[in-house]
Amino acid sequence: MKNLGPIKDTGLIGLTDVLLVIGRQSSGKSTFMKVLCYCRWIEKKVMTSFENTIQSYTHNKRFIRELKQFHRVDEMYFGDDTEIMYDGDVITISLTGTNQNAKIVRKQDAWDDRYNSKLSYIPAERNLISAVRNIDSTYKSKERDSIFNFIHEWYEAKMKYDLDNKIDLSLTDDFKYFNDEGLDYVMLPNGKPITSFYASSGVQSIMPIDVMSDYNMGVVGKIVKFSVTDLINRLMESLDADVVKQKEIGSITEEDLAPIRERMKYQSAQLFIEEPEQNLYPDAQRLLVQNIIRRLKVAQSVGKHRSMIVLTTHSPYVLSTLNVLMADAAANEKRPDDERLKEIVDETTLLQTDAISAYFINKDGVFEDIKDMEIPMLSGIDLDSVSDWVDDHIGRINEILYAE
Repeated sequence: MKNLGPIKDTGLIGLTDVLLVIGRQSSGKSTFMKVLCYCRWIEKKVMTSFENTIQSYTHNKRFIRELKQFHRVDEMYFGDDTEIMYDGDVITISLTGTNQNAKIVRKQDAWDDRYNSKLSYIPAERNLISAVRNIDSTYKSKERDSIFNFIHEWYEAKMKYDLDNKIDLSLTDDFKYFNDEGLDYVMLPNGKPITSFYASSGVQSIMPIDVMSDYNMGVVGKIVKFSVTDLINRLMESLDADVVKQKEIGSITEEDLAPIRERMKYQSAQLFIEEPEQNLYPDAQRLLVQNIIRRLKVAQSVGKHRSMIVLTTHSPYVLSTLNVLMADAAANEKRPDDERLKEIVDETTLLQTDAISAYFINKDGVFEDIKDMEIPMLSGIDLDSVSDWVDDHIGRINEILYAE
């Protein structure tokens, strides 16, 4: 991406299992993640929808119009020198300026390997689902946007968790979430339930991340729930339309529908999470990152395509947790037979060293790769500049305090 709001130039960003973006306020972290999420969603739609999907997004400026509307990207962010280039699994997308249509091109050699993926964008405003009563009916928007979509996805995900299937929240104490007849409850460490409306801001912030990451990663390998009518409609308009042409609608069997059901099976999950550390104690931040990675690994074990997580953060604790996971990976790759690793490394969070990448957006809006593969670790120098200020200030004060 070039010249998009505060972003001057991202350079070429390779997508990994875990992608972390850090930077100051209004540096472009969320803008980058929104555009990436949108491109991934367009590709998902192309892979699972009808023949005319590509054409519908390359005319009438629909690509840029829906990006602005759905993700609430300011009109002023775009200029004649704006560039977006996306190279995906089965399509490429390119856009230049504000008055041009996007160009979307199939990768013919990869087209037969298209698949379905579960995508979810979890915004910084996620506390709304608990802080505002009846948010599903009170949040109004002229057009469907990312907040509305998040609320809709929340109501889908939470129905899995009830009194008999509570989910542990990634907190230092024993908090659990469940819903009862559509109402959200948090089970306190003392065993008493309260509605999420009265929970702390940290609980309200972590609850949707835990629930939606567990649910979305958990659907990988499973078939999307469609009615027979929905499936027939998809058959009629998809590449499998020949099945319908050769038969009367009423004679289509479950066996005929099997190929389209299989194509609609989720083969990966992709989560885009803004500031997971929001309102959380440092140790809870660590637990949350570890649990997200555990869920990612479960999805990767059953899906045929890459599941991934994209995070934006201001937190040195989120970065430090990923550094620990990278150290685990490096040690396991270098000395896999060392018995001491069994006592130190948690297999449920063990990734490859190349599974994690991270970038810092500098003051000029340019992305800098902060991963050092020689160590390997992610540099936190730009994130923790406060420590330099503290050391300098305390040093100068100590010269006065302890002067002879």
